[in-house]
Amino acid sequence: MLSNTFNAQALAFLAALATPALAQHGAYFTMGSPALVIESLDPLLQPGGQSPHVHSVTGGSAFAPTMDFALTQTSKCTTFGVTVDKSNYWMPAVYFRKNGKFTLVPEASPKHKVYYKYGKGDNTPDLERSEFPQGFRMMAGDSNLRSDDGSMGSPGNQLNWQCHSNQGQRATGFPKGFTSCNGGYIGGLAATMRFPSCWNGQDFNKDAPMAHMSYPTNQDGMAGCPEGFKKARFPEIMIEYWLDVSQFDGQYSADEVPWVLSNGDPTGYGFHMDFLNGWKVGALAHAIKGCDIGNTGDTLGSPQCFPGAIQSEDAKQACTIAPVVNQDIGQSGPLNALPGCNPIQAGPGRATKPTNCAEGSLSPGLPVAPPIASSKSSSSASTVEAATATTAGNVVQTTSAVSSPIEIPVKPSSTAPSSPVPTGNESSSSGGSSSGQLPASVKSKSGVWKAAGCFLDALNPRSLGKQPEWWGSQISSSNCVEHCDSIGAKYAGTENGGQCFCGNELVNSENHPGKCTSKCSGDDKEICGGSGHLSIYSLDGSVSLKRRTAHQRHSRHFKRSL
Repeated sequence: MLSNTFNAQALAFLAALATPALAQHGAYFTMGSPALVIESLDPLLQPGGQSPHVHSVTGGSAFAPTMDFALTQTSKCTTFGVTVDKSNYWMPAVYFRKNGKFTLVPEASPKHKVYYKYGKGDNTPDLERSEFPQGFRMMAGDSNLRSDDGSMGSPGNQLNWQCHSNQGQRATGFPKGFTSCNGGYIGGLAATMRFPSCWNGQDFNKDAPMAHMSYPTNQDGMAGCPEGFKKARFPEIMIEYWLDVSQFDGQYSADEVPWVLSNGDPTGYGFHMDFLNGWKVGALAHAIKGCDIGNTGDTLGSPQCFPGAIQSEDAKQACTIAPVVNQDIGQSGPLNALPGCNPIQAGPGRATKPTNCAEGSLSPGLPVAPPIASSKSSSSASTVEAATATTAGNVVQTTSAVSSPIEIPVKPSSTAPSSPVPTGNESSSSGGSSSGQLPASVKSKSGVWKAAGCFLDALNPRSLGKQPEWWGSQISSSNCVEHCDSIGAKYAGTENGGQCFCGNELVNSENHPGKCTSKCSGDDKEICGGSGHLSIYSLDGSVSLKRRTAHQRHSRHFKRSL
């Protein structure tokens, strides 16, 4: 993650935005939320795979390894009291470190308190603020930061930690000078972080995650945004992450800092947060115009806020999902090491990617590849044959529970071993490119499997199988086909460069030529699907698409409208 450089004007502005201590009306509202799930996923930085470290996740129940706006809207519940917010927010979990053991720190009420601020200097609504566009994503903070380099601002600006006790220690990184965080107004250890609110109109880029956003310099509407970031100004999101550290009282001295983030940060400077918009279109725009309840405790269900969209505390608490990653994160007792490969890096220099991780330590809970020979090996049982540009096209017959069969043209297959074309990347307007090729056919145990094309993975539920057959660094389209053939599956599919799916039906999907551009993690000469898209194989090169009435809404998850 990249750090953001603040100028003096911006720091002074942010310092004035301290959390209100007294109940007051104003152009903002707050929402408290329990955790939806705690696990190693991050669909922004590691889409389709496992995150290197554990996150506490809140929001809509459709949270998954790969996300977009349409998927958020399929959430059956949300951890927020406002039901039209199906966004997801996540941040690193915190551990207590003592005698070489790591204990997961429990969260304290209100756990995740989210503020939405959209006021001018006089705390009246700023009507130049916009709701987030569909598909919008952003981050705050810097996971690799290990000292105060000025990018987080002074305490109370972009990031601060505070022991909410009678002692009240506060700092940009983990504070010290206390032995208990009980007492005071509410009690507990909490991190507070603000997201940027000025947008340049570009999409999120995981290689430069802060590049599309900037912090404002003042509250004067669009005039407060820096040049180049005036495409839109959104409400400022500020989140308090509350932790119950009472069970550790007496186990550390006032000179110690016993806390460590799940990413191996013992300083607290590397705390960060992620946001993926899932607000119902129009709901936030309505609230910006006149919802001024501030932190008074007035109902968010009032006409100027979110009428008819409020749920009970019990409903919030009941909204949980099972983790995707089968990993011991310490919920049943102390660990000998942080989950994943996260050695302690105390700085003061920036943290670096670990180089001494044991094989597979970054993905301990995900299925690993079965012992199938790589398609690179001359001893492999599978023979890869390339497609030709002159073969006639096929037509896939699809069946629907609500309509007559649909005909979808797909790229052809051939056994001719010359003139390879990238079947998964037919369209030059797809926005992606790769030097890899999708093998048009793969010879396996049951015969020659043929490429059927690139198809959407609806995700919730998955279009092909409930979960990947395996997930990791050994995957290619050819050995995925061989594996699926060996277990008697009708279809084989690879996705996002490193996932292999097997199944007997393709559900709620559709043909998306040009969307499969990801190189295979096990063979960069081959294509293995794309983000949210499957490179599909079958014995005859055809696919029968099935629609399920109850899940038809899932068939367009990956269409965004930024």
